[in-house]
Amino acid sequence: MKLRNVAVCSFMFVSLVGCGGYDGSEWEEGDVGEAELAFDSVNGFPAVNGLDTGNGLDTGNGLDTGNGLDTGNGLADGVGLMASAQGRKTVKYIVKCALPAGVSITKKDEHGHDVRFDGLVGAAPEWRSGACDTACKERMTGCLGAHLNATGNAVPIFLVADEADFPSVGPALSSTYDLLEGAFFGNIFKSPPEFYYCNGPDVGTNTVPGRIGSPGPKQYANPFSGAGTCAANCTPIPGHAGSGWTSCGTWNQVLTVWRQ
Repeated sequence: MKLRNVAVCSFMFVSLVGCGGYDGSEWEEGDVGEAELAFDSVNGFPAVNGLDTGNGLDTGNGLDTGNGLDTGNGLADGVGLMASAQGRKTVKYIVKCALPAGVSITKKDEHGHDVRFDGLVGAAPEWRSGACDTACKERMTGCLGAHLNATGNAVPIFLVADEADFPSVGPALSSTYDLLEGAFFGNIFKSPPEFYYCNGPDVGTNTVPGRIGSPGPKQYANPFSGAGTCAANCTPIPGHAGSGWTSCGTWNQVLTVWRQ
């Protein structure tokens, strides 16, 4: 089956060929499967390194949303996020979220070694060579939140969004991913950052450690009162009400996550 305008981000190891980034020690490689943007990975995203609760992500870490990632000023070589393994993992997911499959950038670590980072979701392709504006920052926040896993445990996820906001994703569904976990949104580049989620109807089913619906500390928060459900606080994707949400409260650029 060929899926169009969707992003499947499966956090499980399948093969050693394809589109994953690799620096010789820290990361795996992945495989592009049947879906246009399928991706396999051996790790979840344990934390957004460099995210300061007072100043957001875009402060003192070698990252500048006013310039392109593939320029000297957008993502600095050898310092900030590029100077540690944990920081480079954050860069890996930033690039994975921002750029489309088949597009990569290469940066230097603290030792001057080249490290390649590969795109996948294509949530902010303009950030490769230009500035990341407010809408770009919100799309990036939704994508990074969707990939976050406090424990780093492997978990397959399926991304859905309003195609008007995420042209590379879209509202298509997959019969393989039938649990509507929730949605992610906000702006982690603001000072102070806004990093949020809301609960889908299946958030408590087959819960995964480190994901929403499970106990334990998380970098994001549910900003809504009561049960904090997406259904009570978000606007469904026009024409695709059963697939996900296009806005939540005052936040736009929402990314909905389904899982198995």
